Amino acid sequence: MLLRLAWLALAVATCDAYVVTRVGHSIARASNVHTSTRDILMMPTPAPAPATKTKTRTVTKPKTGGPSKPAQQQKVHVAKPKRATESAYVPMWKVLLLGDEDYEEDPVVGVIREVLPDIPMDEIREKYHQAQATGDSLLTVVNQEHAEAFVSQFHRATPMVFADAQPE
Repeated sequence: MLLRLAWLALAVATCDAYVVTRVGHSIARASNVHTSTRDILMMPTPAPAPATKTKTRTVTKPKTGGPSKPAQQQKVHVAKPKRATESAYVPMWKVLLLGDEDYEEDPVVGVIREVLPDIPMDEIREKYHQAQATGDSLLTVVNQEHAEAFVSQFHRATPMVFADAQPE
């Protein structure tokens, strides 16, 4: 009965109604129906909801022993995380020394030696002359974060050395 009242409220709100002149007679759809006191507004009952299966799981707690039996503890196995750095692709960036007319060889070579100490001194001088002749020279190839750090160190150094980082 409660369900039929809900459908009745819905029908009145949407102006769709089913009219039954007498209880038990056929139901006819009507719109804009003016009913008398003897008419009863009814909506058809909806189809029953399909039966749903509920999954239940029974959990039994182990009985705690008396004072003579100690409680058993479960061993917990923690999975070790996989190292992503071994197999992950890291894009490499080139650190370029840019040539400039105002450079003096000894101070610029000293700054490069401070920022990149792994490069031998004779190779640094060679790269300096190449940058002055062609406009740029490749200093090193590293990941993006290191390349940007090297470029910022070159820009903050005294004398300032012009460098650039580009993807390989």
